[in-house]
Amino acid sequence: MNKGVSIIMMSFRKKIALLLFATGAGFSTIASAEMVQLEYSSSVTLSSLTQYVYEHHPKRHSELAQQQQANANTELAEATFAGARTVNLRHQNDFVGSSDGLQEWEATVDMPLWLSGQKQTQLQLSDKILAELPSYQQQVRLEASAIVRDLIWRIIKASNTAEQAYQVWQTAKKLERDVVARVKAGELAGTEQLLVNTNVIEMHSQYELAQAELEHALTSYRRLTGEQVLPKEFEESLPMSVVENEQHHSATQVMPSHPSLKMWDQRIDTLRAKQDIAHFDGAVNPVVSVGVRSERGDRTAKFNNSIGVGISLAFDDTVYRKPAVANATRALADAEMARLQLERDLNIAVFTQLHDLETKRQQLKLIIEQDTATKKYLALQQRAFDLGEIDLISLLRTQALANKSHNRKLALEIEIKYLIATVNQAVGVTL
Repeated sequence: MNKGVSIIMMSFRKKIALLLFATGAGFSTIASAEMVQLEYSSSVTLSSLTQYVYEHHPKRHSELAQQQQANANTELAEATFAGARTVNLRHQNDFVGSSDGLQEWEATVDMPLWLSGQKQTQLQLSDKILAELPSYQQQVRLEASAIVRDLIWRIIKASNTAEQAYQVWQTAKKLERDVVARVKAGELAGTEQLLVNTNVIEMHSQYELAQAELEHALTSYRRLTGEQVLPKEFEESLPMSVVENEQHHSATQVMPSHPSLKMWDQRIDTLRAKQDIAHFDGAVNPVVSVGVRSERGDRTAKFNNSIGVGISLAFDDTVYRKPAVANATRALADAEMARLQLERDLNIAVFTQLHDLETKRQQLKLIIEQDTATKKYLALQQRAFDLGEIDLISLLRTQALANKSHNRKLALEIEIKYLIATVNQAVGVTL
């Protein structure tokens, strides 16, 4: 029974070998795809890329609105009166009554006056709005820095993955050529060639996928930065304030000058100014009235002309001011809480990223040792395969292990550099 199965398997292997020879060594005739070559230029810098992204950032449209808001508020504060002047006309006669010719004509102009401190408060609000604009611009630039960092390191990671996939593919093709030669020499069965062909196709497929990811990353980079090449210098270093506390992550705190915190500080100042203005919302401004009156008692009398001046004052309008004051106080409290929450989140992010950075540096030391060991092991396995001491599957497994170890080492080296960039982003370093 076993002898019959063995004969059938030998016959099957011969047929497979003949089929492979007839088709020109299986699938090795697949066209080689060219690697996407990255181009670098010293004329392109992280700063120039960030400036381009900043200038085209959608949030830049808000700057004009803030400027217009400040200008409108300043014009209001510089107005002579607290509100629009109004003209009142009044006429009275006895036409439907005694019809003696009684007539009265009266015209007045009402002019709302500023309350004490109201005008100055409006001007202070304009100053706060204008002071908020630079911090807002710096925050947008920090967001542009995050976009540039993400775009560049996506390309670097994708390029490394594609390059490693290409090397693995080339190694698989080299092994394929060796196996084909040994199959022709009768040292290996034809089924081994089928196996190595399948391995080449798999490695080629992984390389094509990695190439596609790299092309997607490059397309995003070109569209968002307007550049076709990468900056020659793109790696970053940690600021001294972080390096000094690198061994004590919990001691590293974001500085109050962080663009995101500065923006909230300025926004809180603006809300305080709005809270001061809220004390005047709902209040009734004094109104001065100046008018003329023309009247007569009957048709035989002459018109009597006179000028009048009056003033209108509110009586106990405090209750009408309270809702606006309460709303402004709540908005201010919400902003202060949001600022505290943001500061806490930033500190946690810095701590987490610094801890990840230290962990990956420790991992890299171990993976370097592992990579060295797996390379030696692969060399021994390759020699054993050449001598016929192990089969192809065992060699392929060893190659996969060595490739994985080497790729992890390269990926970790890039990840460490990327983490440095993310730490800089978290502490508020703009490019």
